[in-house]
Amino acid sequence: MREMKKTTAGWMAVAAAFASAGSLAAHHSLSQFDTTTAVSVKGAIVRVELVNPHTILFLDHKGEGGQTQRWAVEGPGVTQLTRMGIHKEAFKVGDVIEACGYVTKEPVEIQRTASEPFSLSIKPATPNSVSTRLMDAELLVMPDGQKQKWSDYGQHKCLGPDYHDFHK
Repeated sequence: MREMKKTTAGWMAVAAAFASAGSLAAHHSLSQFDTTTAVSVKGAIVRVELVNPHTILFLDHKGEGGQTQRWAVEGPGVTQLTRMGIHKEAFKVGDVIEACGYVTKEPVEIQRTASEPFSLSIKPATPNSVSTRLMDAELLVMPDGQKQKWSDYGQHKCLGPDYHDFHK
């Protein structure tokens, strides 16, 4: 009986490991993003969301013809930012930054989740919603002109030919 409990516990641990590995892979999937082309957007920060698992910087980009488009630039979580030496005070409303990365294939709607104050809901845009272009950014150009690696997931078209991906 005791041996059976050990075997059952062992198989449960293996199953849990595989289940969590699948969710981690899904979390970092870029399948909803068009990774064939890197896109650069420059705009003024209008909102900063320090939420888990990602920080999202909302930018207003003035396009051709003077139209303003709202962009959401997804990046690392708060703990990762701290490890990178970037503190939340680095991003102020009104600062102009440039982001390079990959845009979702379809526009999305991003809302704060009512039940969780530090969570956002991202879903496909509906005809009457305020759509936002969502970007998974690899590189930011900070307000002082410094280039900052922002994310290590993707095709690395923004980071240059000498960039070494530690995931490969």
